[in-house]
Amino acid sequence: MSNNRNQTCRRGAVAPWPTRGAVTGQRFDRSDIPAVAEAALPHLLDLCKRWLPNGRLAGAEWTVGSLRGEPGRSLRVNVRTGRWCDFETGERGGDAVALAAAIAGLTQLEAARRLAAMLGMEGGAHDRPRSEVRAAGRGGDRLVVEDDG
Repeated sequence: MSNNRNQTCRRGAVAPWPTRGAVTGQRFDRSDIPAVAEAALPHLLDLCKRWLPNGRLAGAEWTVGSLRGEPGRSLRVNVRTGRWCDFETGERGGDAVALAAAIAGLTQLEAARRLAAMLGMEGGAHDRPRSEVRAAGRGGDRLVVEDDG
């Protein structure tokens, strides 16, 4: 994969994060994945809006056509629990890290690294994310992270 701003994933969708600026130079391993998933959960609706913009919220579920993000109702993401399933293909997962990995065709470890960077977990996965994360506009290439102070 190249470092293009709107990198194409293996599924043909736009990458859910910038390819530059991922958490680097830090010790980051599989044990960090649950911390990143937990930190992402309060922001999952905004993440779904960014990663799967053709979906819609129906109760506690973001519904969209597939992991490619086209309109439809096959893929459902519970924005309260993080569990998701594409009922057409049978692909499923239990958190935002698994969802990001499936969308972008990455390992869960690489997806967790990039998601940690998006959430502002700059000092490592166990750092708390910055206070507010909101979806960038359609032209944005990442989540906007704002500090309270």
